[in-house]
Amino acid sequence: MLVLGSGAAARAVEAPATPAGAESEAAAWLDTIKADPELQAFVDGTVAALRKTDPGLRRQTVRVAVIDLPTAGPARLAHWNGTPVYPASVPKFVYLMAALAWRDQGRLEIEPTIDHELREMVYASSNKATQKVVARLTGTRPGPRLGPSEYRAFRDKRLAVKRWLASLGITDLHTVHPTYDGGDISPREQQFLSDPAMPGGLPARSGAFRNRQAMTAVGSARLLALLATDRALAPATCEEVRRRMQRDVAKQPYLRHRIAGGAARSPGFEVYSKTGTWGPIHADAGIVRHRSGHQIVVAAFVEGTPRYRGSFIADFTDRVVRHLVPGQ
Repeated sequence: MLVLGSGAAARAVEAPATPAGAESEAAAWLDTIKADPELQAFVDGTVAALRKTDPGLRRQTVRVAVIDLPTAGPARLAHWNGTPVYPASVPKFVYLMAALAWRDQGRLEIEPTIDHELREMVYASSNKATQKVVARLTGTRPGPRLGPSEYRAFRDKRLAVKRWLASLGITDLHTVHPTYDGGDISPREQQFLSDPAMPGGLPARSGAFRNRQAMTAVGSARLLALLATDRALAPATCEEVRRRMQRDVAKQPYLRHRIAGGAARSPGFEVYSKTGTWGPIHADAGIVRHRSGHQIVVAAFVEGTPRYRGSFIADFTDRVVRHLVPGQ
């Protein structure tokens, strides 16, 4: 059962939103990211080549996005399959960013308890910690079903993170729920998950849940590009988010099949990412930063039954890195 922290330090307080100028600057910069024909041809060819040599991958639905962030010149975008997908644990990086945004706005104090929850949410990918973080971000808690007026208030609060993303120019991430272990979905959570009137929700293939979380690879990459370039939050806060998301295959060997594993095949790279695995979903989204300052954002969602367990995400990242930062 979810237990909220107690005391003034654990409670979110009302405060003005982020200044409109900062928000519009982020959105305006996102508008400068254009699809690039050369990069698109490379992504198309790379996905096709990897599918050709991997029979397991051919049975999957692949969604990827790449944003190239060179030290000089404009950002460039390419993607394969822009449809939304249930993102497993990838939204946890969004909740980390929101928590530190709320802190900078004076709406949330990151005292030791929530600091621990943030670490468990991102590094250990704890669903219980994510439930506590989302509760604090939105001022909601699980419980019995609500009557119409109370439910409307609950639903509005749960949209807080989505509204913040929209202020940054990100409109295709439906991050409105925590993640669950399976038997920990309260009747109130089920009421919200079953709401068919929520725009952006991803219907379940079976069952009553019609308002599941949804992300696109492009939307995930665009938000990470704001994080990589210190535009999503204050520069020091962006650096703190990246530090909390830093990945090291030597410490987390399972990452060898993810973005970090692909980047580790070449020298001089650091990776800041959040992986996700659930049911048919095998996913990762992150920033690959070279010591030269060149950065690459990669978002990848592989969906199918049985769940994919191969090396596509790492192989794709490796090829992208070698193409965009040659000589490594």
